[in-house]
Amino acid sequence: MNNINTLYTSFIENRNTVKKVFSSESSYIIPISANVFCVNDVMADADELKKCKKLIKKNEGLFSTLRGNIRSVIVAKLSISDDPENKLMEISRINTLLKKYFSTSDYSALLAVVLSERTSEDKVEDIAARGKEIYKLMKKDHPILTSNEDCVMAGLMAMSEKSNEDLLSEAEENFKLLRMKFSDKNAIQTVSQILALADGSPEEKTDRLIQLYEMLKENGRKFGKSSHLSTLASVSILPEDLSVICKTILEADDFLSNQKGYGTFGLDKKTRLMHAAMLTGDYYQPADNLGASASALALVAAEEAMMCAAIVGATIAASSAAYS
Repeated sequence: MNNINTLYTSFIENRNTVKKVFSSESSYIIPISANVFCVNDVMADADELKKCKKLIKKNEGLFSTLRGNIRSVIVAKLSISDDPENKLMEISRINTLLKKYFSTSDYSALLAVVLSERTSEDKVEDIAARGKEIYKLMKKDHPILTSNEDCVMAGLMAMSEKSNEDLLSEAEENFKLLRMKFSDKNAIQTVSQILALADGSPEEKTDRLIQLYEMLKENGRKFGKSSHLSTLASVSILPEDLSVICKTILEADDFLSNQKGYGTFGLDKKTRLMHAAMLTGDYYQPADNLGASASALALVAAEEAMMCAAIVGATIAASSAAYS
């Protein structure tokens, strides 16, 4: 994306297009689905979205796990595929294979989508098996914090060139350092795993994240310390100067504050700021973002963590509505 103002307007247009096709979808999920198009520098096409939505519905007997909170995300990804039907079949095969290693959930379905994008199908079983081992190590370190949601991060960590021991020991060091600043242990665990995938020492990476958090705070923007934090981690590992990243987040937040859906009756300020950071990540994403480098994997991990957070938000919102 060459022009950041174009990115801002494209995001709103994509969000509106996705919302028209998924009018009953959670307001937490829609922006994440819209960002699929921004990341790939294409515009959402309502007709293509409708076709892919029907494709999943047509095969709903086979793809029951793809009908949950991530449905619009999967439809968005299918709509930009050269062959949506074959891509859906591939995701289904991977999803079926993952059942041997992880409990069936929205999160395992999301991992199936990620693996279909990031690796060849013949390598999936090895990645899934390694991911299960990493998941067990996570569970050993943090038995209460580790849940189904962590299978996505375990699968991505399984694609790293770092050893399991190095990944988990660094994640634990990141966790200890971040606990001195933040209190939400679930959020810190996810951020620690994202940072473990990136290059650099734990001290350097955690310090950079904390510096960016403080810069935003000094400018009157208080970034969320819970599930929002993974998105801030994703931009903190970008190679740009932190002052440049902060300035861009502030500009994106100013833009979003004037858009429908982010006002008094829209998403809260912390979620808006998270979306501003998300757009900043889109703009500065490195050329090798589709590769398997440490920085690319860390950025993908952060993107998927944001999707997981949106799933959690949508689930909580639905539960609250049911009992209100």
